[in-house]
This record gives sequence, structure tokens and C-alpha cells, in this order.
Amino acid sequence: MCVSQHFRVLSHSMDTQTLFKQHISELQQGWGEALQKTQPECDAVLIHSGSSHHYFADDHAPPFKAWGHFLRWAPVDRADQFVLFAPGRKPRLLALVPRDFWHDQSLPTERWWADCLNITFMEGLSELAAQLPDAATLVFLGENKELATDLGIPPKQTNPAPLMSWLDYDRAVKTDYEISRLRQANVHALRGHAAAEQTFRAGGDEYDIHHAYLAACRVLDQELPYSNIIALNEKAAILHYQNKRRYVDRTVKPANRVLLIDAGCRAQGYCSDISRTWAADNAHPVFHDLLNGMQTLQASLVHSVKPGVSFADLHRKAHLGVAQLLADTGICQGDADALVDNGTSTLFFPHGLGHLLGLQVHDVGGRLANREGDIAAPPAQWPGLRNTRTLDAGAVVTIEPGLYFIPALLEPARTSAAGQSINWPLADELIPFGGIRVEDNVLVTANGADNLTRNAE
Repeated sequence: MCVSQHFRVLSHSMDTQTLFKQHISELQQGWGEALQKTQPECDAVLIHSGSSHHYFADDHAPPFKAWGHFLRWAPVDRADQFVLFAPGRKPRLLALVPRDFWHDQSLPTERWWADCLNITFMEGLSELAAQLPDAATLVFLGENKELATDLGIPPKQTNPAPLMSWLDYDRAVKTDYEISRLRQANVHALRGHAAAEQTFRAGGDEYDIHHAYLAACRVLDQELPYSNIIALNEKAAILHYQNKRRYVDRTVKPANRVLLIDAGCRAQGYCSDISRTWAADNAHPVFHDLLNGMQTLQASLVHSVKPGVSFADLHRKAHLGVAQLLADTGICQGDADALVDNGTSTLFFPHGLGHLLGLQVHDVGGRLANREGDIAAPPAQWPGLRNTRTLDAGAVVTIEPGLYFIPALLEPARTSAAGQSINWPLADELIPFGGIRVEDNVLVTANGADNLTRNAE
């Protein structure tokens, strides 16, 4: 992870230990209500961190990341760990620490979190069953359904949908501890972003920029919340530009016109997800106008975040802003509403405005309308929108409008009705500059928005 295990919480009067203690108390209350309302016949919940899986026909496994619902209880990011929750009792961490001379099996238990749990160490999974209550009244949460069966837990009590919906929905609203982790993840990621911009302006290629980011954050690739997107020039139009083949020919140093970087860090499992776009002084003047306009639009969208706002409405507002910018810069002709309604804006802004953020980059529950699991469908015009919820105080979302020149979208549009409104000579001039994305992590507060990214700078 990016951070040390002990630090003072920025802009907060309570230390990490106090925050975590309150966090566990809130989890106990919330999970107790969820269990009673959705699984009244059950007395306890066993939460599994997850299992490590080898690549097919290999003896090597990808880097492991523990499941989010487990990490909420214990910042132990390793496979085959368990938390046993029972209402009214101190939660237990059942920690698997095998005797193994091949791998480091040390499990640090810092007091700031370990004091909130009763910890039992096991050398093998065969010891797990003896630590558990009656399987007939136990809920199992996790991916390893075969393990649940081996423990004798009835199938209906393995990941029961009513309980999962309740927990996923509630996870959007963060405790003070969780907010402190998200703040710290932003602090550390911004160090990497500053190093990336400096390396870009010094003429570094994508490989150089990526490693400058890692060095500034003092992390390894596998510790990142997601693979860095480090895109120069026309590659900025590839939304998830994470193919490692980009680094094969490291002798080529393209002229740096544009850098789009989308990269984050983790703090005790909690993620940041930040995007910035930088342009060289000699980039196309219209591209500079677009970049300035997108930065202004993104700030306006952040300012619009508050409780009770529909994220789908914010998404449409973003499209109207992009459409107006396209018209103001002469890339398109027409009024903003028409450019949005006829699909022209989607050619340039094809992804969603953002998503919930937490222990997963694209955190769970983004389309849940309530605890009961009803779905708030995305608008038919934008089926890929990940977050369709009405914003609640305490939720953390990303706000990331984009504007791109993507040949795969623009080429078919040349002969379409929407394409008639596009100034194709100017659009073609801008294709080598790729595109723009500006993304911050925003906490919804009772009074509006707390920009965790900008306020960490």
C-alpha cells in the first residue's frame, strides 16, 4: 500500500485508532440490522477475504486483492482470511498463517485496528470449522462456495441476495475512518501525478512517466488499485489504455503533445482514482481551448454535487457542457440540447460521468435504488452509466467528464445524420491529440461537495 500504518488524519481531530474503533461500532450496528431484517433465522456471518487462483495450467497466481466487504472489517489484504461477525459480540479475525518456508507469512497486527478484533491464528483451513458456531445458523459471504459447502452451510445462506443487496447499498455511505483512508489515498496519488507531469514536460515517454509515478508513490505495479493509464498524444483517445505492449519499443521517443494520466493509490485498501490531462505549449490552440473548457466544466459539475441530486441528471449536465464546448470551439454546429439529443455529444464523450469509489475503484451498489435490491436503470441513451443513484451525504463519487477524438467512433459517423453537424477538417486536425479527461474524487456532504482530490493538493 502507499501509506505507512500510522499517521495523523489530515484535517481531523481524531487519530486513526479512534476513527477505526468508531468505524467498527458503526459496522456492527449496520450489519446487525441487515442480518436481522434479511436473515432473521441466522445468528452470525462469516466473511471470507477470497481465494488465490493460479493462471490456467500454471503454478503462478496473479496479485491478490481481498474482497471489499472483508476489508471493511480488517485491513488484511491476503487470501483465506475470515471475519466472524455476530451481533452483540466483538468481531473475530480468523487468520490463516501457514507454516511455509517459501513465502513470507508474517501478519502484522497494529494496535490501531487489531484492538478492535479478537484474533485467532490458524495454520490450515482444516482448523476453521472448530472456530465457528452452528453452520445451520451461519451466513457465508465470499467467492468460495465450495468452502461454504464443506463447512456445512446451507446453499441458501451463501451470499443470500437480500443481505448482499443491503450491504452493497449501504457501502456507498462512508464512515469517518473510510473517508480518512480515501483522503490519504488521494494525497499519495497526487505525488505520482506531479511526478508524471514533470516527466512528461521533460520529454519522457510512457515508460518513463509510469515509473516516475511508481517511484513518487513508492509502490509496485501490483499495489496499485488498477493498472495505470499513461497515454501520450493520440493514445489518449483509448479510454483504458493499459496494454503493456505499448512499452515494447522503448527506443522511440515521440514528441510529447498531450499526456492523459489516469492513476490512483490505495490506503488500507481504499482507492483513489484521479485523471489529469496536460498539453505542451505548442499543442493545437483549439485543443488548449478544449482543455481549459473541460477543466471549467469539471469544476462546475463538482460544485453541483449535493444530497438529493440524481447522478444521471449530473451525467446529462456533463453532456450539455461538452456539447456547448464543441459548439464554442467550432468543432460542431448546433445548440447543445440538439447535439446531446441526436447523439453527437456521445461520439466525443462515450463513457459515464463517474462511479462510486471506495474499497473498489468501481465500487458496488452504483445502480441500486434501495436496500431491497431494486435497480435504478441507466438512461437508454447512456446504458454504460455505472452510477444511477440519487446522491446521499457520505457517499464518495468520481466526477470525470471526457472529450475525445476516437477514430473508431468518428469514422462511422462521417456519413451519419449526427456527422452532418461536425466540422470534419477541424476534427481531423485534433485526432493526433487524443483527448481529455479530468477526474476528482468527491465526498457528498450535507452542505454540498468536499473535493478530496483538490483539497489534498
